[in-house]
Amino acid sequence: MEIVDFRLRKLVFPDDRTISDSQIQPKTDRHSVLLELHTETGITGYGFGASSLPESEIKRQFKSEWERLDGESPFVLCNRIERPRGGNYTQEKYGGQFQRMVDYACWDLIGKYLEKPLYQVLGGKDPAVPAYASGLAFHHDDDRTRDIYRKFKNWGFDAAKVKVGYPTLEEDIERLGLVADVFGRNPRLMADANEAFSPKEAIRRINAYREAGFDIFWVEDPVFREDVEGIQRVAQAIDFAHINVGEYVNFEQKCRLLENGAVDIMNLQGINAGRRSATVASAYGVPVSYGNTPMDVGIHAAAALPEVVYIEYAHHDWGRVLEQSVRIDDGKMIAPDRPGHGLKITDDAIERYRRSE
Repeated sequence: MEIVDFRLRKLVFPDDRTISDSQIQPKTDRHSVLLELHTETGITGYGFGASSLPESEIKRQFKSEWERLDGESPFVLCNRIERPRGGNYTQEKYGGQFQRMVDYACWDLIGKYLEKPLYQVLGGKDPAVPAYASGLAFHHDDDRTRDIYRKFKNWGFDAAKVKVGYPTLEEDIERLGLVADVFGRNPRLMADANEAFSPKEAIRRINAYREAGFDIFWVEDPVFREDVEGIQRVAQAIDFAHINVGEYVNFEQKCRLLENGAVDIMNLQGINAGRRSATVASAYGVPVSYGNTPMDVGIHAAAALPEVVYIEYAHHDWGRVLEQSVRIDDGKMIAPDRPGHGLKITDDAIERYRRSE
């Protein structure tokens, strides 16, 4: 099976709510990128990403990526180990996203060729992964935030992540209390600061959360991603909550976090990138979690890896564009049992939401 052609399109469609955090202003639309990889066998693999760039610019940038794909086998691409150096090495966000889009599409091709769900191809046996409710409701008022988390509770969730990093500690505590009240007795709470704090302020606030009566399971991205020493200070000072970091950084930076004891739970993205990082984390005895992935495709990697504590579920309304979205059952995310990753955007959605300019 060889890749012989590709097609790339951009879609812009409404989310069922605005999303935001301490750093990002409210967004109401999803800017998604759909990649199709075509093979001589007639099988098509689908990859997903996100970009605010116009479709024409995304295609222009993708041309260099296509050079390494044309005529290749997806089996080879998914198993090739590379050692980029010099001008071939990049930490640019979109370059990395191209790679993830290709990974999603190649693994989709492999699963379809083998006629197996992707999580089984990756070695998984159980399609169900514990999920936590991610409200992304930083800028919503109390009533709207309460409504969002009530939906999650009704879907069987007993763990929830709350966006913190407000101008005052009191606002953080009020929002944590609101979500705790929605879930009732002894919910498992996570706090996500999106790098809002200095190390000293992070330590002060996390201790204050505890003093206010909240048993915080993890604190996510408390300080800036490049401040490994600062993250380490927070991790050493806080022995009653886990420090969850890694989502924003590349493989080499994840290794630095592990080497310096600056991470208790490693947050992952992608399939190949996630599996590679999880392997290194296991050598340090560090469990992992999976963050948001486009169309929730990351569920397959999460279902196949050991020591995945949770996967994030933000209810991004992917069902608006997918033939069948990933299912939630009693607070668990269920990997599709269809061949490949089992996620396909409908023709109607492409026609309605495509932005080809």
